[in-house]
Amino acid sequence: MDKDTKVTAAIIGLGRWGQNLVDSTKADPENGLLFTHAMTRTKSKVVEYCIKNSLTLADSFEDILNNDSIEAVVLATPHSQHCNQIKAAAAAGKHVFVEKPYTLSLKDGIDAATACKDSGVELAVGFNRRFLPAYNQLEELLVSKKLGTALHIEGNFSGSFGYNYTADMWRGSNEENPAGGMGAMGIHILDLMVHLLGTVKTVMAYSSRRVVTSLVDDTTTALIEFTSGATASLTTMTATSPTWKMHLYGSKGSAFLPNQHSLEVNVINTETEKTSFEIVDTLAIELDTFAQSVRGRCVYPVKISEALAGVSTMESIAKAAKTGAKTSVNSNFSGF
Repeated sequence: MDKDTKVTAAIIGLGRWGQNLVDSTKADPENGLLFTHAMTRTKSKVVEYCIKNSLTLADSFEDILNNDSIEAVVLATPHSQHCNQIKAAAAAGKHVFVEKPYTLSLKDGIDAATACKDSGVELAVGFNRRFLPAYNQLEELLVSKKLGTALHIEGNFSGSFGYNYTADMWRGSNEENPAGGMGAMGIHILDLMVHLLGTVKTVMAYSSRRVVTSLVDDTTTALIEFTSGATASLTTMTATSPTWKMHLYGSKGSAFLPNQHSLEVNVINTETEKTSFEIVDTLAIELDTFAQSVRGRCVYPVKISEALAGVSTMESIAKAAKTGAKTSVNSNFSGF
């Protein structure tokens, strides 16, 4: 395929989030990813949307995989389906962008990544907060040693969508969302933590359902010990006001993200520096970056080893929440 052409893609799953992904590229004429096809569970719900956005609506995932005009698939499907869908796409020679959680188990994550590696197709995981200017500045502060040795990091990503979940929704099931809001929200903060501090050694967790009527817990918190010796606390709630924050503490100072577009830096014995950043469409950026990686122009910034570290940690958090015991995290995924 000509490296100057856009990467043709099919969106698999056209619920709220799948439509958000398509909309982000349609609002960005220069985006390197072009959605041409779609497949979803209930076609009747998206006919008008597909007509409006010039999407050919396929009858099945197999039809998408057998279509030679489609170079990539973007998966916005139930988490438990990701592994098999990724392996099928890899076997068909399709590049894959998959929404988080990448998979629900480390075994599935390794199997899917191996399939893509063996087939020579690109595999990208959708952690759009990696593209926030405020977060990238925080990362630079850590890398440059301005904050000294990383000691501890705190994070909280919460919202009220748990009130909207029902038992007949896949997002409202414990199987698809173990440990409450970790799969929908907390995993974003966890990914940033892993990117900053590396693999996780152990976790402790507590999760409960106090006010929502669905099966998904509404209050979950985890204590995390990294292999490096740094620690973290991560909280996610599905029944409160919107919250997004992360605070990194180092031996020379701290950096605080009170939201996704602001950074407060406090180096010991200095005045706090506050910076506001431009609001950017991180969905459009991540999909364009995926397309550029397919064309060989860049390396997608979320390493598969980091995605696997996140999956393994999430798996251990869910186990620790059930048992109440300190739980070891498997970091045996060499080769990625």
